[in-house]
Amino acid sequence: MLPTLSLGAYRTNADAEELLAITPSPAEHGDRVNGGLETVPSVKKKKILIVQGDWESGMSLLALDLKDAGHEVGKVFFCAPDLVYRLRGVRTHLFRKPLEAFEAWLRELVHREGYDTFFLYNHYRPYNQVAWKMAEELDLGCHVFELGLIRPNCVTVFSQKSQPLPTMAKAWAELLAGGAPPKVVETPPEICQVSTPAKLMSFCTNFLISRVTSPLFPNFVDQRSMKLWGHFKHGVVHLWRFMERSRDFEYDKLFAGEMSGTYYAVPLQVHSDTQITMCSDFRSIEQFIKMVVKSFAHHAPVETKLVFKVHPMDRGYKDYTDLIAGLNHRVGGDRILYVDRVHLPTLLSHSKGVVNINSSVGISGLVHHVPVITLGRAVYNLPELTFESTLNDFWCEARKPKAQRVSQFINLLLMTSQGRGTLSQRCFSVPGRCKIRWPEPFQREFLPNQEIFPGDAHHKKSEADD
Repeated sequence: MLPTLSLGAYRTNADAEELLAITPSPAEHGDRVNGGLETVPSVKKKKILIVQGDWESGMSLLALDLKDAGHEVGKVFFCAPDLVYRLRGVRTHLFRKPLEAFEAWLRELVHREGYDTFFLYNHYRPYNQVAWKMAEELDLGCHVFELGLIRPNCVTVFSQKSQPLPTMAKAWAELLAGGAPPKVVETPPEICQVSTPAKLMSFCTNFLISRVTSPLFPNFVDQRSMKLWGHFKHGVVHLWRFMERSRDFEYDKLFAGEMSGTYYAVPLQVHSDTQITMCSDFRSIEQFIKMVVKSFAHHAPVETKLVFKVHPMDRGYKDYTDLIAGLNHRVGGDRILYVDRVHLPTLLSHSKGVVNINSSVGISGLVHHVPVITLGRAVYNLPELTFESTLNDFWCEARKPKAQRVSQFINLLLMTSQGRGTLSQRCFSVPGRCKIRWPEPFQREFLPNQEIFPGDAHHKKSEADD
């Protein structure tokens, strides 16, 4: 396991800086109940089926934590990498039929075994889509796990009956109407950062296992392409562009110096991201780029520039150089930049504003207190937080969000849907094998044997005193 690093050691890391900005100091939590910890009351035991999880050990360790809490846990196996993380005490159900047969198979399994709750990693995956719709039809519990909105220290978890967008919108409306501000949610002081070589090794291992054993699972449908040549080709292109664009670091001095406050940042998302294909009205990143440039050319101050940043995961798959160069020529030839290997906090914090579809980078922009507009459906697209009018108006009318509102949003997010920790690495000294401090709604429903986070216990004492 990689060593746990302090926040101070990650001062140059984008996510670490943002985490530091929102992490309350221990002094903010002076008095605590029972030394800062409180046990959650017991809850009704459930029969949980993990349908399609991630190829990481975290979900398997969570299954053991759930068993320790008294729940019955089962797991559907679709391919060989699922078998790698098989653990004793967790019931297994092997599915090798075509995807079209999964609904009937899953329905019969639920009826036979009595499962009342589904756990899914990313509900847009093919098999999880079937489970998601079935849970809605049969009124089963259904919880979804995804990459955290605050990275690298968080994992998103939410219930089908309490999804982030409507839940956050309701809580935010109550806050703006004069409701009590959210409690300060304390986060572990460590930073949990998985190195790029470790990520690459994990991906390659799982990919090779899946490829070698594919004849045993001929019907398995992966949301990603499993063609070996395709991954090799894109990997070579990624490495080439990574080396070719090494001089992009020189832009950091420009952004922090003579260009500070004179440009708008546009961090691009992965072209195949479900946040684009499922949660926005854009057909492609290219369409988004063209629309932003058109609006910028007609409505932004003439002395300003537009800076597009490619997503690192798209480096080997997409290159928008020619598209942006052509658009730049149309608007005058010196107003649009296309960058890659730049320091994200520097790019964001010195910008005049951030334009994005619905990336979590939008939250980073808010943390850096710059104006943000989102053009898709996003959990942070809220009044008094992001720009509320059109993109055409944004260029000249956008205002910085208030620090208090940003802090309130971050605490609401941590309290309702962000587990502090990762599924890929055990970094924090918190209860359970999974080593994740789950958000209070999830913890109260599934892990009553684990303790409430100190900030939560302190908050409850304050409420009792009132």
